[in-house]
Amino acid sequence: MKFTTSYKALLATCSLFAVSAAAISEEAAIEAGAYASDAGVEEIIVSAKKTTFSNNATDAIMLQQEPDASSVLSVIDNLPGIFVAEGGPFGSDDWSTTLSIRGFAVSLSEQQIGMTIDGLPNGNSNYGGGAKANRYIDSENLLRAEVSQGTADIASPSHEALGGTINFVTSNPEQEQQFRAGLSIGENNAQRYFFRYDTGEIAEGTTAYLSYSTTTNDAWIGNAGGTDRDHFAAKIVSEQDNWTFTGRLSWDDTWENNYQRISIAQFEENPDWDRLTDTITGIPYVDQVYRPGWGTLRENWFAYTKAEYKSDNLEFTIAPYFHKNSGRGDWIPPYLVATAGGDVDANGTMFGGSAAGSYTYTDSNGTPLAPIAGCTATLTFPYGGGAPANNPACYADGAVPVGSYRHTHYKKQRFGVTADAAYTIGESNTIRAGLWWEDSDRDESRDWHKVIDSLSGINFDNIPYWVQYDRNFTTKTLMLYAEDTFTLGDLSLRGGIKKFMVDLDRSDNLGNEADQSLESDSDILFTAGALYQATENLEIFAGFSQNYAAIKDTIIEGTASVVNPDIPDLEGETADNFDFGLRYSNNWLHATITGYYIKFNNRITFVSAGDPVGGVDYLEEGEGAYLNVGGIESKGIEASISADFANYWNLYSSLTINKSEYSDTTAEVVEGNKVALAPEFQLVGTLSYFRDGVRAGVSAKHVGERYGDFANTQELPAFTTVDAWVGYTLDEGSIPGISSIDISLNVSNLTDKRYLGGGTPGSYFLGSERQATANLTLTF
Repeated sequence: MKFTTSYKALLATCSLFAVSAAAISEEAAIEAGAYASDAGVEEIIVSAKKTTFSNNATDAIMLQQEPDASSVLSVIDNLPGIFVAEGGPFGSDDWSTTLSIRGFAVSLSEQQIGMTIDGLPNGNSNYGGGAKANRYIDSENLLRAEVSQGTADIASPSHEALGGTINFVTSNPEQEQQFRAGLSIGENNAQRYFFRYDTGEIAEGTTAYLSYSTTTNDAWIGNAGGTDRDHFAAKIVSEQDNWTFTGRLSWDDTWENNYQRISIAQFEENPDWDRLTDTITGIPYVDQVYRPGWGTLRENWFAYTKAEYKSDNLEFTIAPYFHKNSGRGDWIPPYLVATAGGDVDANGTMFGGSAAGSYTYTDSNGTPLAPIAGCTATLTFPYGGGAPANNPACYADGAVPVGSYRHTHYKKQRFGVTADAAYTIGESNTIRAGLWWEDSDRDESRDWHKVIDSLSGINFDNIPYWVQYDRNFTTKTLMLYAEDTFTLGDLSLRGGIKKFMVDLDRSDNLGNEADQSLESDSDILFTAGALYQATENLEIFAGFSQNYAAIKDTIIEGTASVVNPDIPDLEGETADNFDFGLRYSNNWLHATITGYYIKFNNRITFVSAGDPVGGVDYLEEGEGAYLNVGGIESKGIEASISADFANYWNLYSSLTINKSEYSDTTAEVVEGNKVALAPEFQLVGTLSYFRDGVRAGVSAKHVGERYGDFANTQELPAFTTVDAWVGYTLDEGSIPGISSIDISLNVSNLTDKRYLGGGTPGSYFLGSERQATANLTLTF
């Protein structure tokens, strides 16, 4: 990394505190009962921390709304500004999971929202080597999720936080020893077992827990495919005088069969089918959409330790962490690749080289065949149909269909540390500084295996016939920040600066492609804000931040044919976020309203030959390049209200009005068009009840029409989904030896609404059908 004089002062300021520092722990006040995961909590609060920017947190009711087997991502869907779409029940397919906040998205094509686990970075949310929060946390171990829409906390460690940050906070061990066992049973053969043992105090001020869960479910579409997931977590917390020490380890091992995107026309034709199939036909072109051949396999280890110190004037934290990710993505191409130019080992595997064609049928000796001359018979499914070469009718009797089983392998290791310190001078001035450092090493390779017998199934030869590529990517990150908060009576003012220094390197493990290096350092980024306590119950806030997304290693992922000589001139993506709002809170009513404006600049777009950039053809024929030529403007209003009434009832509602438009014309994107798949109107209403261990509720969410493509020619229909739940907790003493028994029933999409959820521009995932889940939890 190259340090310039423009930010030596920043480094010096941060270093003053970084010797023993790290991120200040999240406000302990939020650890209070309003956010406890116990089903018996009566107090319901949706208010956020006292910040100069918009933020919201989940409450107990939002956790109760989702079944125990659900993904932790699902609990934030009712917060203002948030749209979560999970194609599989319980979030059981990462491929089809998308999130949207203020026109920014996490999807197969975009990673623009930061995610953290207990304040530590998740390592990006990309399908290829990333890991969303559901890979780290079981829902029973989630205390709350905090969403900072737009203007996030200055210390948020993420390469992706253009549209804000979601922090998932895990629960701490219980003070008393207990054992909890849970069982969930649902439709589509869904079963889940959960176990957690809390040690109680094992040493002075020290508690711990161990938990394990195993989940299986069939695909809700068709009769083939499904998900298997095993998850383990352990956490220990020790409080010693002014110190708090925390350690946490999680392991997650998942095998998921995917759901596929469809068009609006296909949805209108049949809204219950994503065009993946359940049976083997023996025709490889058709069997390429056999669901069990579409797989996501992932294993994630994540561990951290955290030391926090707090005195009257000084608070600091240091948190080193480690993450290991491995797995693969599967698909069954309906052909064998003819390869050339690589090195062949003793097993007959070619390494590197290139495709010199493909073939779909052979004779009994394995010699490729051409279709019978003049045959015009074609297939009509899938993808609009296949050519005569794909149709067995165009070959003589005895022709043997052939196909491949393609594996894309993902591996990643991350080591890092966050450090933060805050020192209060007098009674009104707090100086804060810190850093985030990470070293990430990622491997990606792709190999092709021959399907042993395409007539009977998708079993494949374990020895690949072609290793197409094998690449290594290293990303070194240093983020430095400093902030000053000054209080004048009821007015608090905040100002800060931040800088990212990111180095990327790519090397080709097969030696066939040129190595590349790239710096992705940000300018100095500014934050500012004000908070005015107008009355005892009303506060007014305003905030500004410059968010930054470093250039991702996917930019230098491609083959030599698309390596861009201008890549060193690329700049990271930036977003200027402005928030202004009100928060009101008393003992029965909590409400927020926020207005925002965001200008997203320097959007990195791949521009192919002939694409108009700024009204001219920038590239010569056959070329392609990544350019900073995109932008988005978003503005809108987010509001929420939570009211307790009649002693046992709570009414919650949130409103989102968002207008996100492209600000530049590039390739398929047209200036002034609405951002694809960004909801413009969302309305949530939840009515819940709690009394004497009985809880129940119903929640509805309406999502308005939205454009699905860049050209704004495809409009996705509006939809409303309804969730309902009922539960009962039998307290200690009712049955000897059992502390409590909790039973519940959760029904998602109660009206069995058919709708299109997330996706990528021009193609969309089906929303899950109605799912009923029964849950039983025993505590000993």
